[in-house]
Amino acid sequence: MRYGIDKCYQFLKRALLQAILVHGSVLDVGCGKGSFPLSRDIVGVDVDKNLLLYCLYEFKVRADARYLPFKDKSFDVVLEMGCLPYIKDWAKALNEMKRVGRRVYLIEPLRRKGRRHWFSFSDLIKMGFPVFFILRTFVIKVKN
Repeated sequence: MRYGIDKCYQFLKRALLQAILVHGSVLDVGCGKGSFPLSRDIVGVDVDKNLLLYCLYEFKVRADARYLPFKDKSFDVVLEMGCLPYIKDWAKALNEMKRVGRRVYLIEPLRRKGRRHWFSFSDLIKMGFPVFFILRTFVIKVKN
């Protein structure tokens, strides 16, 4: 089942990227090995140096999402998929994403097996509005 969910997230991420790439540069926070089609307009950020060794992106930076090493509004779009639940201070990471991006999108599952989700419904309303909901996954456009 996990493999199917991962494939769904990858599909959503790619579909969203295709829709937003026309708007310019993209920062993929928690990029891992990189899941977007290759483009010069994508920069990957991850805290895990081993994953970055295998990352497909031409531009990649090892950094903590809570302390992004970029100037304000450096990217047209910041995209995150599933890494916020693993960040101790996810609100700080989200604020950093809003600082460096003109628009921020989150792709997050509604629930994770064996644990509550990192956001409550009231957190979701404060962050932004779901763009769509598919296969227990939210795509959220965060308010700046």
